[in-house]
Amino acid sequence: MAQDYERGIFELVRGPLDPAALELRVAHPSCGARLTFTGSTREENRGQRVLRLEYEAFEKMTGPEMERIFERCRAEQPEARVRMLVAHRVGVVEVGEPSVVIAVASPHRAQAFAAGRFLIDELKRTLPVWKKEIYEGGAHWIGDRS
Repeated sequence: MAQDYERGIFELVRGPLDPAALELRVAHPSCGARLTFTGSTREENRGQRVLRLEYEAFEKMTGPEMERIFERCRAEQPEARVRMLVAHRVGVVEVGEPSVVIAVASPHRAQAFAAGRFLIDELKRTLPVWKKEIYEGGAHWIGDRS
């Protein structure tokens, strides 16, 4: 199981995310640093009040794409033994609720910060997960759904 976290674990989740519980899953005695990034639904975007988000995923592609992201992350720091877990919501996410949690653990803080930043940036860039912002007067898809 320890090797699974060093390769990276990805989960699509239909219910609430618990950042503290996810962070504990990557903890290991070899790791002196743990880092958790939580992306939450904000109440305003594009000058409009956001009521909620609705996430969709191309589920057959998210796992393989996240494996490639984890692989590139490991290649960025080949000497590091970073433990990685990414959980992303699908379905309705209310304002203030976590949409994505990235938990990493590593022997040193620099490795944890680098891995966390890499994972969120690449996930946002390439993972086939899309969000629709629901406003009081309509809705808008964020990003390219092609």
